[in-house]
Amino acid sequence: MGGVITGLSPCILPVLPVILLSGGAQGARADTSARGRRPYLVVAGLVLSFSVFTLVGTLVLAALPLSQAVIRWMGLGALVLLGIGLIVPRVERWLEAPFSWIPQRRVGTEDGGFLLGLALGTVYVPCAGPVLAAIAVAGATGRIGAGTLVLTGGFALGTGLSLLLFALAGRAVAERVSAFRRRQRAIRIASGVAVLGLALALTFNVASVVQRVIPDYTAALSHGIERLGPPVHESTGDPLLAACVADSLYQAPEDVQDCGPAPAFPQVTRWLNTPGGQPVDLAALRGKVVLVDFWTFDCINCRHVIPHIDSWYRDHHSQGLEVVSVHTPEYAFEREIGSVQAAAGRLGVGYPIAVDNDYASWSAWNVLAWPTIFVVDASGTVRYIATGEGRYDQTERVIETLLRQAG
Repeated sequence: MGGVITGLSPCILPVLPVILLSGGAQGARADTSARGRRPYLVVAGLVLSFSVFTLVGTLVLAALPLSQAVIRWMGLGALVLLGIGLIVPRVERWLEAPFSWIPQRRVGTEDGGFLLGLALGTVYVPCAGPVLAAIAVAGATGRIGAGTLVLTGGFALGTGLSLLLFALAGRAVAERVSAFRRRQRAIRIASGVAVLGLALALTFNVASVVQRVIPDYTAALSHGIERLGPPVHESTGDPLLAACVADSLYQAPEDVQDCGPAPAFPQVTRWLNTPGGQPVDLAALRGKVVLVDFWTFDCINCRHVIPHIDSWYRDHHSQGLEVVSVHTPEYAFEREIGSVQAAAGRLGVGYPIAVDNDYASWSAWNVLAWPTIFVVDASGTVRYIATGEGRYDQTERVIETLLRQAG
């Protein structure tokens, strides 16, 4: 169910035009009774590569002398070549040459859809609550067991079903509208333009800007699904804090609560936005109210929450509110320090950032999903937790209550 919801959420908006055109409309046939395989192949390729790279991509790259962003850049490069191939037949023939030993292996036909799907999977970056968080963290830390494989298979199946629905809808429209059937060459060109547009939008962060202004219209549905079962992580930190975090998946508390002492930030890869890169010691902030935000820069839900945190920081910093941002990567390319710094600049994150590439702080605080907000009172006790988007007025009321209690 988490995968199905993700496939309907704003996460898919960057790849949706490609799914509709290249996965759907391009799979239409002049004879509507002839059903092509292209929609299935595009979606299958996307789901397969996304699942594999999410599970083992970080581990493989960590073992090789390669940039953590190499998979994403290779995917973007492949999309550019495939997009040009759909528009320019000569380039398409050049791309087909290495596969000439396989009968009828053409980039622009059904079988080429699987190759397009593989490239799409490297740039597809959904953010989908605790299920996907469990898969990403298990893959990045090497804790891949039978349970993780089952989660990955279920999530992949759900996402694939939703994306296939869009692809088949695009094909159905193309088969029923005679103009589409008569203009197969125009559809190929439009598909190529969509693929190139996706590559450019992701390269220059245009997609991120668009996603940031679109609310997560599936948030309520996601919270409803999460209530059906227990958290998919095993607790590794304080049991009291873990119980509070688990409860926050279902419903944030209406008022302050006692979730035990706030943990430290262990094994931080690097501190950003602090004088000389010095670490932030929570003990040194006693007497102040501290908001701790766990996020990652390509998570659409995290980007929606950041403006609210910025507003609280501006309004209440002079009264004693401090913010510490913990950046824990969901995908391999989000581990690059330079990329984190650039994203923080784009998003306006000016308060201290703990780069948590080893997931040590994530584990110490028992986090289950991106984003998660903790509010710590002046004595160093965690008093409020909110997981996911929303509950902004409620969170600000808690901050104001704790500031008044701190004098």
